[in-house]
Amino acid sequence: MMGKWWLRVLVGLLALFVVMVGGQRNQQIEDARAATGIPGKGSPSSTPMGMFGLYLNTGFSLQPDNRYTSVNRSVMLTTATAHSMVDILIPFASDRFQWYQSTNDGKTWQKLNGDQKADLTITPTQVGTVYYQQSFQYYVNMSIPYVTPTYYSRVAALTTFPQPIPATGLKVTSDQSYLYNNQGNAMVTYVHGTPTPATATGELTWTSSDDQLATVDEATGEVTANTNGQSGTVVITGTLTNDDGSTETDQVAIEVGGGLAAEQRVAEGQTATFSVQGSFAEPPSAVVWHRVIGGKDTVVTHDSNLSYTTPATSMADDQAQYYAVVTIKAPDGSTQNMTTNRAKLTVIPDTTPKVTVTNQVEDVTDNTGNTTSELTNILSGDTCKVTGSLRDDNPYSKLTDGEFLITLPTGVQPAITVDGQEAHFGKYPSGDSMKVLVTGVDFTKTKTHTFSVTFTSNQTDNRTMKTWVDLSGDDVQNNHLGTYSGEPLTLRFTDGKLHAAANDVNFGEITTTNLGQEIPGIATGDGDLLDVTDNRRHKTATTIDLRQETPFSNGQTTLTAGLSYDDGLGLPALLLTNADQTVASVASGMPVPSIGKSHGENLKVKVATPDFLPGKYTSQLDWTFVTAP
Repeated sequence: MMGKWWLRVLVGLLALFVVMVGGQRNQQIEDARAATGIPGKGSPSSTPMGMFGLYLNTGFSLQPDNRYTSVNRSVMLTTATAHSMVDILIPFASDRFQWYQSTNDGKTWQKLNGDQKADLTITPTQVGTVYYQQSFQYYVNMSIPYVTPTYYSRVAALTTFPQPIPATGLKVTSDQSYLYNNQGNAMVTYVHGTPTPATATGELTWTSSDDQLATVDEATGEVTANTNGQSGTVVITGTLTNDDGSTETDQVAIEVGGGLAAEQRVAEGQTATFSVQGSFAEPPSAVVWHRVIGGKDTVVTHDSNLSYTTPATSMADDQAQYYAVVTIKAPDGSTQNMTTNRAKLTVIPDTTPKVTVTNQVEDVTDNTGNTTSELTNILSGDTCKVTGSLRDDNPYSKLTDGEFLITLPTGVQPAITVDGQEAHFGKYPSGDSMKVLVTGVDFTKTKTHTFSVTFTSNQTDNRTMKTWVDLSGDDVQNNHLGTYSGEPLTLRFTDGKLHAAANDVNFGEITTTNLGQEIPGIATGDGDLLDVTDNRRHKTATTIDLRQETPFSNGQTTLTAGLSYDDGLGLPALLLTNADQTVASVASGMPVPSIGKSHGENLKVKVATPDFLPGKYTSQLDWTFVTAP
């Protein structure tokens, strides 16, 4: 069984080699020369592509650099390899290195049989440039090497000068700016130092600011992240030491973490965006984002996006945790998952008060015909009450203290309670009214308060006024936050009486053309014959009588004319005399309306005498109200 399994692995490796390397055989020789322009022993292999320390193909993750030294001064060429997800499944396999050297600009290459390691230390004894290239195969002892793919590095030049060349500057860079600390295998990257001048022959060494976050190989610049979840920023320092002992240094910062920033803080109502950190040679095949709160884990999106933006946040999202499961796919179809750390979302509450003021009014003495927003007939001595609530619906509001203001008639003595307790208040004149200010409404613990304002009317005249409750709010530093108002309330104070005012009626000019015809009159003012205001609280049945007290006269001559009352109902007009006649009846409980144009009633005159004398004629009418009992 073992032999058959191993054979399948070899066949898979060979197929992978054909797919990934076969095409390289057809590359132009110039591609092999890389940065030196020198053809190598073999064509350099493709750079491994991967993410999170997992690679899609095998190759050199660290290439040998061109180096400069002086005679008899040792120098080391370094490499590192990365293996595909297929390779790492082969048990007991290891890298088998081979270094090659060319002293004739790549025309011929010789094996360096004594150095079968990743690193090669060279001590040149003469001036000039020698070229080096490394290859490796990955197999176990029982494998057949010639069927195993061979990978080649770039060609590196080692140039030897007669005397050392000191550096005057150093620039440090890193292949990766972010390393993961939560993977099964430690994630690595490499730092590089470029001196000024580039041909400087000094020795470059590396140090880490925090080995608990990431270590660095002093000689090779290989940075290895921790695997125990410690996060932070590590600073890698390169120091180039010249032969005279002087040094040049530079630094690069590398973030170490679990893939997501540890926390996001947003204001309530805003969105939060979580992004998977690091660089990626190829996009992942799938990214699943999760939200965890209250022990419940929910998938919020399933696509291939390396970032996720929440909907507008509310306080229900506070302390939720988010993480991503990233899937990459190997050429053979196998997949590998990487789970990021959990990032906490802190939602900063909106502290803006959300205040609602309600107020309504009641005539405690007699509320007949009133609404919660209007009292239509307040008599002197009536007890009126304004009640309502002051509510802040934001539990995170910075409103701590409030006071409310209400307008009342001057001179009344109100009784005021807040939450059923007697309240403290002051009274201040304001025109023909007064302002009443109630203080000490505490919102620090209680977000809803009820209030009651009771007063006895002292108004004896007909008067209408508006009132409402205004709440003024402050925070704990006594900063004013705003004023919040209830809906307007209408208070109509009356004398409780029935009022009527008769208007003059003009019949216009009477000529021979309209003699004998009924001529309608036009009342002055609003067109009503009789303006009526019924302020009675108890509206008993009422009749209205009308009589023509005097005939039409110009002071010398009496005009023979008939005056009639038209009730607008289509009935024959009522001829008026000097005796009372009922022209309207109003049932008990109903207000007495005005009489005239607004209801269709009118007066009409008919002059029948053909030989009347021109002039201004007037007549007096008497209106009489008769109430029961």
